[in-house]
Amino acid sequence: MVSIPEYYEGKNVLLTGATGFMGKVLLEKLLRSCPKVKAVYILVRHKAGQTPQERMEEMISCKLFDRLRDEQPEFKEKIIAVTSELTQSELDLSEQDKEKLIDCINIVFHCAATVRFNETLR
Repeated sequence: MVSIPEYYEGKNVLLTGATGFMGKVLLEKLLRSCPKVKAVYILVRHKAGQTPQERMEEMISCKLFDRLRDEQPEFKEKIIAVTSELTQSELDLSEQDKEKLIDCINIVFHCAATVRFNETLR
């Protein structure tokens, strides 16, 4: 039987909701526990005047990532922020990003969720 770190070795992961509570915790745990994961692509939208890259940098500077920073200082190189808006058609991905994700992603974690609790179901 293959261990979890062995399973993720060399794999590319797509993670939605990475800037939210669950996504952030999953990202840190995945990178720390599976150090040979190839890359984690995170779908991030522009928000409050920040670019997806700036939002990612702010997110990984929080205390949650302290241990990972100590144990694997190069971990940031494995996180690839992709500009996206999950509420838009085709996730508002550029054609280039869409092709890249289709070609390289092996595993998907969908952790995105609305934080508006009075929305209608569609």
